[in-house]
Amino acid sequence: MKFLDDHTIVTVGEGRKLGINPMMLSRLTANGMIYRVEHGVYTRQMDWLTDHLKKYIVACTLYPSAVICGVSALTYYDLTDEEERQVWIALPAPKIIHNPHYRVIRPSGSAYTLGVERHVFGKRTVRIYDLEKTVVDSFKYHTEEVALKALKRYLKMKNRNIEKLCDYARRLKKPLDEMVAVLQADE
Repeated sequence: MKFLDDHTIVTVGEGRKLGINPMMLSRLTANGMIYRVEHGVYTRQMDWLTDHLKKYIVACTLYPSAVICGVSALTYYDLTDEEERQVWIALPAPKIIHNPHYRVIRPSGSAYTLGVERHVFGKRTVRIYDLEKTVVDSFKYHTEEVALKALKRYLKMKNRNIEKLCDYARRLKKPLDEMVAVLQADE
C-alpha cells in the first residue's frame, strides 16, 4: 500500500515487481481496499480522477512516451467546449495500441517533441503539450470551428505568448500570423 501512496496508481506489471500477483490485486479490489481504474490499473483513492491534470496519470503511466494533446489538452487549458470522450495522446509512430479509452495521433520529429511540459505528481509524470502547441495543433487535428474558438479564447488569456504561438505555427507549417493579426484587430 505504501507504493500506492507514492505513485497514486499501480499497474499489474509494477505489482508483480513488488511481489504482488494479479490475484491479490483482484482480492483487494473485491474487498474494497483498492479500486480498478482501468484494465490492469489500480488505485487506493479516486479523488485524483477529478483533477484537471492528474486524471491523465493513467495514460502517461501505461504509455510512457505519451503526451496529452488534442481535445484533452484543449479541455485542460479551457480552450474548448468539446466533450472529452477519449483521452487524446500523441505517440511516436512505431507504438501501436488498441485501447478504446484513448485517441492516438502520431506526430513525428518536432511535431512530437515541441512544447512538451512535464508535471510531476509524487513519482508519476504527466506530459502535456503547452498552451501554444495545443492551439497550433487544433488547426491540424480539429475542425476549423473548434480551432478558431480555441485561438480566440487563447488570445483573450492573460498568460498568452503570441510570439511563441506564431513561432510554433511557422515551425509546424501552420502559419497563423495573419489570422492572429485579424483577430486582434477585431477586438
